[in-house]
Amino acid sequence: MIVRLNDKKVRSKPEGEIVEISQTTHTPALSSSTKLIALWSAQGSQGRTTTAVNLAASAAAKARVLLIDLDFVAPSLSQLSGTAHQSTLSTTVHAFAVSKRIDQAFLDEHAPVFGAGRSQFRLMGGLARAERWPEIATSTFLPMLAELAPHFDLVIFDLQASSHKLTPANALARALLESAHSVIALANANPLSLSRLLRELGDLQALRPRHARLVTVFNRLPAKPSPPAESQAFVQLTRLSAPLLLRDDDQAFEQLARNGVAQVALRKRSNYRTDMQSLLDACLGL
Repeated sequence: MIVRLNDKKVRSKPEGEIVEISQTTHTPALSSSTKLIALWSAQGSQGRTTTAVNLAASAAAKARVLLIDLDFVAPSLSQLSGTAHQSTLSTTVHAFAVSKRIDQAFLDEHAPVFGAGRSQFRLMGGLARAERWPEIATSTFLPMLAELAPHFDLVIFDLQASSHKLTPANALARALLESAHSVIALANANPLSLSRLLRELGDLQALRPRHARLVTVFNRLPAKPSPPAESQAFVQLTRLSAPLLLRDDDQAFEQLARNGVAQVALRKRSNYRTDMQSLLDACLGL
């Protein structure tokens, strides 16, 4: 499945163990076979939510995947599900606080299956209004995450841009950025996006344990790009590895616009599909 969203968004809006997860004092003990991936970006329309959905769809072919919308400003994953009555995150957290357990009925109600065929994964929606995020406290969300973990091989978080700096949402975002096995730092290959990435990357690195994986990605490149100048500049200025490149698949995105989410599949010979698999492998250390 390939999904592409309106970049501006509407404001209402296992196969076995792979690597061992990094633990922090903030996060309850998780199943050692459960991997956490957080998508982060500096401010701007970087295509973070689109990347999160397609990453989940790619991983779902070989793993049990849960995607959680933690965009603290403009959550949009619920809009993709086509389910008007999907639970909001506050309802989900409250339900867990009452039941203290995660079973199949809980998952079916609060994290319904999204996608089709081998690209199916579970999707947990966010909140409709940013002012309600104080309801999602770290002390309630993290215990729920610990109970969710045994049901999944991979949990992916779509975090609002620079969310570790927001208040009061920053506590939860920081805990997830600290404890995630991999963090994807997403940017576009243009001078403005690179400048924003460089300005905030140090803060992100300060949150991460030295051995934890930070994967930088340049999104929305042409189908047959030459290495962008911003990639070389990034390496020179940060002494980090060159960013991975995600090349657009315009044909698939146009099909999405015509037919809707459920009818669109990752094309077998798509550069985007190949790049997405490379990104997933990098996040999992393969």
